[in-house]
Amino acid sequence: MVDAGDARDWALRPATLDDVEEIAVAELELFPDEAWNVFQLAAELGHPDRRYVVAAQGADASGKLLGYSGIMLAGDLADLHTIGTRRESAGIGRALLAWCEEQARLGGASRMLLEVREDNARARTFYERSGYQEIDRRTGYYRIRGRRIDALVMQREL
Repeated sequence: MVDAGDARDWALRPATLDDVEEIAVAELELFPDEAWNVFQLAAELGHPDRRYVVAAQGADASGKLLGYSGIMLAGDLADLHTIGTRRESAGIGRALLAWCEEQARLGGASRMLLEVREDNARARTFYERSGYQEIDRRTGYYRIRGRRIDALVMQREL
């Protein structure tokens, strides 16, 4: 079990294949236009170079899923694949990101990359406050409902 800091009603634990369906439901709630399906999520969780975590209610994180996150390890680089929370302003996002950064360091990474939609101001602010800086832009990377939205590539030294 990973300490969730000052939170009393939730905790973190490594994600397992038993979590795939609940994560897929959360994906549809949080990212309806880009949600990963159960097959994609199962492949991610089963991949040896991926690390996934869930935040769930209860001191043992056995209750309702409140958030999840995952990274891909690639040598001295880690890529944040996803982070999602169902409860705002509870520190869950910060705890998930900290867990991913620690896993990246343990896996030999010296920096973390991520992509965020240009129009996602809340996420951009979260990452900037966490020490990430924009280093690139992928024009038209996201295609959502006939719109093309740029992806901002952000990085942080670990």
